[in-house]
Amino acid sequence: MKKLFTVAAAVIAAGNVVAEEQHAQEIITTATRTPKLLTETLAPVTLITSEKIELTQPRDLFDVFKQVPSLGIRRNGGQGSTTSLFLRGTNSDQTLVLVDGVRINSATSGTASLEHLDPNQIERIEIVRGARSSLYGADAIGGVVQIFTK
Repeated sequence: MKKLFTVAAAVIAAGNVVAEEQHAQEIITTATRTPKLLTETLAPVTLITSEKIELTQPRDLFDVFKQVPSLGIRRNGGQGSTTSLFLRGTNSDQTLVLVDGVRINSATSGTASLEHLDPNQIERIEIVRGARSSLYGADAIGGVVQIFTK
């Protein structure tokens, strides 16, 4: 009876591991502009899912981005004020921000207006570090932050 219980527990545990591996196979598009599995891209990519966002209960995107390694974020004032992103030490106008594939960087300052985006409306965020100028243009020297809404 003990052997049967041990075998049953091992089978259940193995099933949970397989389910986690399948969930970890996230498809991203920002790194290569084509759909690829996260594990198959060579670019350094951080993926923030809506589940991760819900766990932290952020008030705005500032709270979401301040948890991401090698992503500097500064706010000029309180909640709702201008926010700047810095990827890998580059200026904020050298980090391209896209919302559903559309550039939101300002034509005058080069920075993105993140203060008006609601974290509850975000499906996932893909952050690709390093130069992506060959794919996205001169605005992507530091990297690309792409936000997909629900």
